[in-house]
Amino acid sequence: MHLSRSARTAALSLAPLTLLAGGVNAAAAPQPDPRPDTAAFSLSAVSSDGLKDVTGVGENSAQGRMLAAQGFGVMRADSGETAVVDRSSAREGIVAAAGSSFVELSWKAYAPDARYVVTRDGKEIARLAAGEESFRDTDVAPGTDYHYQVAPELPETGAPGARLWGMNVSVPAAGSAGALREHAVSLAAAAGVAKTSTLSWIAFIPQKRIDAPVAGCDYGRKFQFGGDGRSKFDWKSDKYRTALHATVTWKTKKVQGSKHIKPTTVYVKKTGKKVATKTATTKHMSVKKLGSGANYVDIRMNLHATNPFCKGLGGVKGAIDGALTMNLTKSGNYTIRSGKHRLMPNHHIYIYDGGKVTNVYTRKYADPKCLVGSIACPQADLTGRYGKF
Repeated sequence: MHLSRSARTAALSLAPLTLLAGGVNAAAAPQPDPRPDTAAFSLSAVSSDGLKDVTGVGENSAQGRMLAAQGFGVMRADSGETAVVDRSSAREGIVAAAGSSFVELSWKAYAPDARYVVTRDGKEIARLAAGEESFRDTDVAPGTDYHYQVAPELPETGAPGARLWGMNVSVPAAGSAGALREHAVSLAAAAGVAKTSTLSWIAFIPQKRIDAPVAGCDYGRKFQFGGDGRSKFDWKSDKYRTALHATVTWKTKKVQGSKHIKPTTVYVKKTGKKVATKTATTKHMSVKKLGSGANYVDIRMNLHATNPFCKGLGGVKGAIDGALTMNLTKSGNYTIRSGKHRLMPNHHIYIYDGGKVTNVYTRKYADPKCLVGSIACPQADLTGRYGKF
């Protein structure tokens, strides 16, 4: 295995790592072997048109426009090597190139002396020297897909500007000019198929009913609140407490949000008699587009719904509560840049794309008391989750 800088990805992306659970302890890093100083397909070369485009299709042809829109092309470096280059995430600070015998990743480090750890398909394969901003993997098989992660080693004082990237990389089956062009076109075509993608965040109470607390609500220990009565994380189910959706139209980059809350029902615990029903307000739930580019959209979701029968404990109201910021690319990658939620009830985040559903996150509840008051309610950190849809 040879280390240097770049790769072909179905790429992505970033996450602030000051709170990232997967952060690496810099003090534990072994000394790596000496590495080459220059990447053939560096981020700076790709971003500044320092590579020769040898894709071989007309710039204004249908294929040429598709390749440009999705950020793919066949490039030749000064070294003479030729590769399929994915620059769709150059704005996020990373590019990738792949030939039939190598994968090369190149990124922008958060500091001149930053150190990074590279994993492939979940296994660590390299710890880079300080200042290295690239990685080359020659232990690859033609026609194979790999998943890489580039994670910074965080100093004890933290690094607010540090980011993590995850890349799904497709190695071309052959290295000829025609084979590379065909591979680039197929990747761009696959990225351009989806007209819309929908990000959904669902929260549901798995129990059919849960006991009302002793204090904090209009109804006490002799009563129960209705739940949703399902334990599976099934995106097709209409049994939920809250639902938040963000539909991206890729042609225009428009983001359409929708929000829903199901009614809360109170029952007599002993007899099961229904005594009251109310629906919480959706005014604290929102979907917002933070920004967009040629092939990406940044989305902010805020999920917040109280129990309409509960005033809370000590002046602090309990609620289904969470927020996240996510980057989605048209080529099918996602990264949660930041996010947290209270650990009650169950949470399910998924992406619907052209009939395919990808689970981004599932989490079972920790404590029903979170729905009454938030003083002692634990939180889950969503930051740094990434993948492909």
